[in-house]
Order: sequence, then structure tokens, then C-alpha cells
Amino acid sequence: MPVNPYNVTVTVKDTDGSTLLTGIQVNVRNETNNEVLSDTTNGQGIVVINAANFPSEYITGDILTIWSVNGTDFKSTAHTITTGGVSLTLTLIDGSTTGATALRYFTVGEFREHYCIANYNAATNPDVPKDNQIQRIGVGVEAQIDNLLTQKFDNNSGSNYTATDEFHDTNSMHQQDYFSRWAPILSVTKFEINTSAIEGNKSFTDLVAQTNGDTLYEVDNETGRFRIEKGNDLNGRFDLIPIVGANQVRLTYQYGSATVPADIKRLAILWTGKDLGKANLMRLSIAGTEMERSGGSIDILESQDKEIKMLINARLRRNAITV
Repeated sequence: MPVNPYNVTVTVKDTDGSTLLTGIQVNVRNETNNEVLSDTTNGQGIVVINAANFPSEYITGDILTIWSVNGTDFKSTAHTITTGGVSLTLTLIDGSTTGATALRYFTVGEFREHYCIANYNAATNPDVPKDNQIQRIGVGVEAQIDNLLTQKFDNNSGSNYTATDEFHDTNSMHQQDYFSRWAPILSVTKFEINTSAIEGNKSFTDLVAQTNGDTLYEVDNETGRFRIEKGNDLNGRFDLIPIVGANQVRLTYQYGSATVPADIKRLAILWTGKDLGKANLMRLSIAGTEMERSGGSIDILESQDKEIKMLINARLRRNAITV
């Protein structure tokens, strides 16, 4: 059955905060399945993208990443699907400066320092990557890291990230644990469970709002594990474990990190460098240019790939051990 329309209405403004930009592409990515929809702004700097047009459509609680690029200028934001659609404004950020803020886990300056490469100059340094190239590839890498580890390692420019009405299924009559889609958890607004014993009925009770809420549940902030304390009951009526079924638990919480962990910063820089290196090799290959000493470049890329995998696996093991 087709889902209801969910219009994402985006207004794009230039870096001055007032000039409306026309004919600028806006992209919306569903982080659940990495599907992307794109369209361009009209004469008023506005574009409407319907999330129902994703090949896999959408469900409530899906996280959307919305971004636009104009030359070296860039802006992205995140939105959690609820009901009724959303209207927002993207005011582009000047990406021509070394410490461009569109990147979340590292700056262009840190990237250049890591690889000991100078700033791009058409006359004196034409072969090094431009700032906007590093920025664009880096933004994509950061999104891949987020999706792979299901975590956000920044504070969203001080605003943190919010998941609203994120639904989870109950697959067993003994299920106590539910894992949020994103971590680490900064604060929990609602931990709601369906207390109806009738299949198909929904009657949500918020454990956070209960006077004895701290005895009814616990949250592991690092891994995003929400646990119902088995054996406790609500008002002496029944056990808190919901009946088996879809959308039996509903979470609202804030997530993110106050500072970027050192291993994530290194991972993002290495991964961006690897992608830039691969792109350069492909450019030479497509152009039919003889790639002298390319074997050494390939060896370096393979070495970086090994370290990237090591950093990712260390994070995955850390989360598994914590759980």
C-alpha cells in the first residue's frame, strides 16, 4: 500500500543569509537504506521533495540527510520523519576557507596537515586536491561512517540530533532490550511501550514520566540499548514487556557527541584520502595516461584500507563488548 506523501520543503539561501538561490540542486538521503532523491530550486529558491517517492518509500522514524552544494559552498542538516512533512531552510556556508564547517569530523586544514600537502594553487600547486574536493568527498565519507556504525560523533553544531517517535518491534514475549537507531544517547525524552494486551491495539505508556521510572528501565548511552527491567510492573497491574508485534515501543531521544573521538577523526581523514587517491588513479586510467609507478600508489591505498578496516572493526568490537 502506498504511503502518504511526506513533503520536504527546502528553501536555499546564499552565504549572506538572505539571497534566495534558484536552480540549485537539493538532495535528500534516507539514511535507513541510503536512497537519494534530488531536485532543483524554483524561482523563489524553494524545492519540494516527497519522501514517498523513495524506491523503498519511508516509515516514521527514518532519518533524512538534506544537503545542497553551490560551487565550494555547502550546507547539510538532518531530519527525523514524523507526520505531515517538514519545511526548512538551508543557508549555505562558505566552503572556500581552510576550516570549512560543512565537515563534521575533521577540517580541510587537518586533512592537508595529515598528508603534508599544500593548499591548491593553479600556478604553483595544480596537482593537489582543491578544498571543495576534500570537502565533498569528506562529507560523503562521514555519512558512510555514521551509517556503518549507526552513531553520530558530533554535536550538530551545538544543537545535537533528535530522534522523535522512533518505533521498534517486539519479537519475543521475553524481549527486554531495544536498540535505538542512533547513538550515543545524550538524553531520553520518552521511552514508551504499548501496554495494551490486545493485538492490534496501541495504548502507549511513557516509562520516563512515571514517578518510579528509574526502576522501570535503564539506558546504555554509549550503545543506545534501552532495557525494560523485567519483573517490575506498572501500578501493580501487569508485567511491562509488550506483547509480540510491530511498533510496540516508541523512543524519543537526543544523540551525538560533544567532541569527535580521535579514532573517528583519523578514520574520516584516512577514508577521505583513500577515496581521493582512488579517484586520481581512475582519472589517469580513464584519460589513457601511462601510470608510472602506480604500483606504489596501489600499495599505499591497500595499506590505508587495512588501517581503515582496523579502526572500524575496533569500534564494532567495542560496541559489542559494551553490550
